[in-house]
Amino acid sequence: MNNLIIKFGPIAALFIAWFYTYYQGILTAVNIWGNSEIFNHCFFVIPIAFYLIYQKRHELSRQPFVANYWLLLPIIGTLVLYTFGSVGDIRLFMHVATFVSLPLLIWFVIGNKAAQVIAFPLFFILFSIPVGEQLIPFLQEITTDMAVPLLELTGIPVYRNGLYLEIPEGRFLVAEACSGISFLITSIVFGHLYAYISFKTLPKKLLFILISLIFPILANALRVYGIVLIAHLTDMEHAAGADHLIYGGVFFAIVLFSLIMIGEKMRDKFDADKSGKETSNATVAVDEKALVVSNKLVMFSIFLFVTQIFWYSAIVNEQSSLTNNELIVDIKTLPLVVKEQNLQRWQPEFSTASNIQQGIIIGPYAVGSEYSASQQVENIDFFIASYQGGEGELISAANKLYNEQRWTLIQNRSVNIDEGSEARLIKIVSPIGQYRYILYWYQLPDKAFTNKVKLKLYQTWMAMFGQTEQSAIIALSFESEQNIEAVINSLSAKASIIQNSIKD
Repeated sequence: MNNLIIKFGPIAALFIAWFYTYYQGILTAVNIWGNSEIFNHCFFVIPIAFYLIYQKRHELSRQPFVANYWLLLPIIGTLVLYTFGSVGDIRLFMHVATFVSLPLLIWFVIGNKAAQVIAFPLFFILFSIPVGEQLIPFLQEITTDMAVPLLELTGIPVYRNGLYLEIPEGRFLVAEACSGISFLITSIVFGHLYAYISFKTLPKKLLFILISLIFPILANALRVYGIVLIAHLTDMEHAAGADHLIYGGVFFAIVLFSLIMIGEKMRDKFDADKSGKETSNATVAVDEKALVVSNKLVMFSIFLFVTQIFWYSAIVNEQSSLTNNELIVDIKTLPLVVKEQNLQRWQPEFSTASNIQQGIIIGPYAVGSEYSASQQVENIDFFIASYQGGEGELISAANKLYNEQRWTLIQNRSVNIDEGSEARLIKIVSPIGQYRYILYWYQLPDKAFTNKVKLKLYQTWMAMFGQTEQSAIIALSFESEQNIEAVINSLSAKASIIQNSIKD
């Protein structure tokens, strides 16, 4: 027992220290793995990686463990990134730092030669990072772009309206679930694992990985085409609900089976024999010496983890708490005729906001503005969600400018309001073909942002120094069939008034 503690105690202490330091990153990642079917496979990634390492135990036992001190730089970098992500609640940064730090830490303590033996298992750990959902809009577009020509080639009349496909029998939406993101991510992970197990040469490995990337995209477009074709042939009797889900599950199994068949065709006939001989030789040459890491390295690594924990606690304790409840913009004080009321047809979701102003800006401008009351200007919906004193999160995946179940995004562009001022204009469409435009920007007391990533990074950077600021999202919207330039003129005129009032 004492010998086991001496041999494996430092390694266990190192993993415990890593787990404790990155606990929040691990916990939030596991929540995503369990709640999103896109990332269910992540539960198996680390167990598979450690099993692959276990298979290499004989080769590892013959390698000297000489620490690579240069890896201290990226390890410290992951601790900084994790702290930054924790302060700003940027989950992607937390997850990247968490699951990049683990293989780096192993590499650091065992050294280059030993790490080279288990290079792929260490790399495979990176697939634990729940990332890839950002590709969904692009995959939706690609799937729709590919499905439409297939339908037309088959002679099925189809009208495309954004991500909606209309055939005589009904309407289909290429929704997020139809993007094939689950197919793609799982296929890529499987492709890497299969290539590592089945092929010896790098060109074949890279070729199979490329196939595992392209094949599910093509297959998913064929799946969407097949669902619409079935709907056309059965008059919508077998094209929705449970049938739709069954087609997806069955098709996914077919995709994986097809990849295995492709891999088997590519496999060298002698690979299995060579692999067996190598395994046999490795077994004969077993070195029984223990896999021991330096206690000094373990203690130093733990010291780095403890330093990060104290650093994060200091940042949180130093963050100032604003008590100023004055709004960045009060719609009632502007030279606009407004009617505050709950929005009906357009309903943004910012549930954690400190204050919400919403309603209608009535047609013409107020008396005294550069426009006369005789001019006919369409009523415009407005929505302002304010966050004060560091309360809530302005940039959050839970916040939505529109209900994605009712509207589909078809355009997103930048618009110049005044000289040096910008906003984002998005165009969305409803299932019945109604178009709505939304002009919006993010506002701080002395800065305006149109890019939510830049705003999030700026807010987090300020929070690292214990500073929080008031923030708000300001959005103007209306349904219109006008051309894009007329829409921009209508919305930007009122946006200019709001922005100028903030500057004043």
